[in-house]
Amino acid sequence: MTIDSTTPPPRSEGAGPPALDRLLNPRTVAVVGISDTSKFGSGVRRSLPSDTEFYFVHPKAKEVFGHRVHPDLRALGRPVDAVFSAVGAERTVDVVEQAAEIGAGGVITIAGGFAETGGQGVELQQRMVAAARAGNLPLVGPNGVGVINVARGLDLTMLAPFERRVGGLSAVTHSGAMIEAMASSAWRAGGVGLNLLVSAGNEAVTDLADYLDHFATDPATRVVALALEKIRRPDEFFAAARRCLEAGKPVVALKLGRSERAQRMAASHTGTLTGDAWVYDVAFRQAGIQRATDIDDLVDRVQFLEQLPREQWSPVRGLAVLTVTGGFAQLASDLAEVEKVDVPEVTRLRPFIEENVPGGTVPNPLDATTFVGAVDGLWEKIVREYASAPEFDTLLFASQHADWDLGRSDLTDRFAQVAADVSAKPFVVAPLAGVGGSWLDEYRARGVAVGNGLRGCLRGLHTMGAVVRTRRDACVRPASEVPAIPRPRARAIDVAEGRMLPFDATMDLLTEAGIPVAPWHLVGADGSVTPPFDGPYVVKLADVAHRTEIGAVRVGVAAEALEAAVGELRGIAVAHGLPRRVAVQPMLAGHGEAFVGINGDSELGPVVAFGLGGVFVEVMKRVAGRMAPMSEVDAEDLVAEFDDTGVIDGFRGAPAWDRPALTATLVAASRLAAGGRGWIASIDINPLIVGPDGVTAVDGLCLVREDR
Repeated sequence: MTIDSTTPPPRSEGAGPPALDRLLNPRTVAVVGISDTSKFGSGVRRSLPSDTEFYFVHPKAKEVFGHRVHPDLRALGRPVDAVFSAVGAERTVDVVEQAAEIGAGGVITIAGGFAETGGQGVELQQRMVAAARAGNLPLVGPNGVGVINVARGLDLTMLAPFERRVGGLSAVTHSGAMIEAMASSAWRAGGVGLNLLVSAGNEAVTDLADYLDHFATDPATRVVALALEKIRRPDEFFAAARRCLEAGKPVVALKLGRSERAQRMAASHTGTLTGDAWVYDVAFRQAGIQRATDIDDLVDRVQFLEQLPREQWSPVRGLAVLTVTGGFAQLASDLAEVEKVDVPEVTRLRPFIEENVPGGTVPNPLDATTFVGAVDGLWEKIVREYASAPEFDTLLFASQHADWDLGRSDLTDRFAQVAADVSAKPFVVAPLAGVGGSWLDEYRARGVAVGNGLRGCLRGLHTMGAVVRTRRDACVRPASEVPAIPRPRARAIDVAEGRMLPFDATMDLLTEAGIPVAPWHLVGADGSVTPPFDGPYVVKLADVAHRTEIGAVRVGVAAEALEAAVGELRGIAVAHGLPRRVAVQPMLAGHGEAFVGINGDSELGPVVAFGLGGVFVEVMKRVAGRMAPMSEVDAEDLVAEFDDTGVIDGFRGAPAWDRPALTATLVAASRLAAGGRGWIASIDINPLIVGPDGVTAVDGLCLVREDR
């Protein structure tokens, strides 16, 4: 079995991951390699006032931070919940071995010099992994910065001091610096409270799936954030993500290494090879994992999920935006469209606005003008009217809200009072731009969410709405749920793209999978040219990957011209040194074309791609997908991603597409992809003709893996 240099070795059958609670929530910690002068000691020093009992191990120091020192872990004479190791790579192996001997709950190592460096580092990592596995020890790292338990005041990292607030967000990152960046972004007015911060590093033993599984049952975790380069065990990862979703804990992920250059940097950083970012987008969508594009965006997207109690989360199908400035009312409308947040105008409120706001005409976003502060009770009247409107499920008041704005916070105060008095809907305040004043924290304590600027606020609302609207059964199922399909016995043909199944074997494969295919007739060297179906015909070289590039397709061929067309194509085959078999099919008429593709070599497992065919492929350049196998609901959702084009419901008077037939074909293709996981490299079904009787595949190209 070939794995990359930092993939955790496979666990023995039936062996589950060791429990992480002792390691991440320890009551006793042994610190190895830290002295009073250590550059990595500040976190441990900050942790000493916590309720955790610390032991120190150092070969030379006589005491550390006023504590007795032991020469090694064995000398402790007792088990500890966590070992924090700040020694180099070579000595880390010995630390792990001793931790296993004394019955430790796990090891946190910040050492580099393992598999990410190649050569001897790979060997060291293998030795360390063997020791951890033998002792059933979870291990954070190596090549990371450590772990912070914010609620417990434990900072077992190599990081410099930074501010953080206690809360419900637990996070795992592959890049250690992103822990600090995440905390920095979260440290603002309102902000985001933190629970567990884990730097996974190389994931030599314990990986994202393990941490995610722990978060699913951790009572202090309400929201999960991930900044990841690669998912090493997809089946286990998505099973853990499903458990988080079932527990009502949203997961928001930032996928690193999306560009080709970033992928090369990731390889040099942690020794991993990142995969196709599109496949991660597909899998996250299917699993109900929300996506972020950078650290600030990630924090924006989790902010209201962490600030508000779950019972107050809203689908955000109608956001009311209140401001006292016309320019930002316009900007809110523009940005809401960009961030896909529904801000309905609610024209029935126009008479109310015209009566109460001088010059007011547009109810939402509302420029209430500074006039509302001059009339006693008017602002409360407006807020109450909007809070009671059934068209709105969320209210946002955007104003400057800066530190120097404290003297003008009266409107904000009265907005919060209405929230407390009359509405279970989420109320949000946010600065128009820049950093909000520290005084805004008061409103979070009063149950009003505090957003990060206008756009950041809209991103957070979009994600909260997406979480609430996500199906509770959303998941990525393992391909192994589908029984394995044996590879056809037909001999594969060498083509530029790899090893291709012959045309007839591919069409039989699709038929057996439950995908409707067009009738076909093969003409061999001495076979009959006349097919058992009427024309006109499509005639093409059968066993060629890309026929159109060499002019090896004839369409609209009449019966009397069939033999000549076959002869022409055989001549082309001889000229190019290609197989001479010719396929004949009836020309099918339809009112639409689609394409379906299977990628069996994705690092997350087999994936099915779908898109509109014909002229729409070049015009829209758009494709969507789902991991295999997909459910019928997954397939319906996949088709619905193209509803905005108008094509599937009938473009320019054309008949509507047969959605049930299309859905059934996608489900069948996904089961084929999952069943053929051991040997399918890729399959292209293009075109898939959409007609009055459903859908029909008229061609297929199946590449098989060289080593299967």
